[in-house]
Amino acid sequence: MTSPTLRPLRAEEMPALVAMQAASFAALATAYPPSLVPAYTAMLQAPGYAAEVAESDVWVAEGEGGALLGSAGWLGQGEGLGRIRKVFVHPTAARRGLATRLVQAAEHRARTAGHTRFTLRAYLNAVPFYESLGYAPDRPGERPLPGGLSMPVLFMRKA
Repeated sequence: MTSPTLRPLRAEEMPALVAMQAASFAALATAYPPSLVPAYTAMLQAPGYAAEVAESDVWVAEGEGGALLGSAGWLGQGEGLGRIRKVFVHPTAARRGLATRLVQAAEHRARTAGHTRFTLRAYLNAVPFYESLGYAPDRPGERPLPGGLSMPVLFMRKA
């Protein structure tokens, strides 16, 4: 198996991106009740989600046959702060270092654009992963979901 190629997301790949992200959340979000999976999937499929993704510099990991195996991006927040976002890895590619490659690549692109500090919204199951990359807890928060639901998250920072 060859190493996935990291490259910018193409607009026509939104359906594949949403499917990969939904599969990732369903399989790896063990810190949340399974009842949140349909609401999370509905959020990804909402009409405004593509525009939200387009705001960021999102790159994907492309595997054999063009399959999207992961994603990560960044968005400038002003004053040298970059927000890392849309970090997902398909369950079939999990635990192989792909998320680390994706986050580090997003940080590199953000640094190239002049950002020296980073923030992100971590799903609770991913907190140890982000800590391993040098992120520290900042404050607890909530991720709103359709149907009046929400899920707890942890905002994290890296200098």
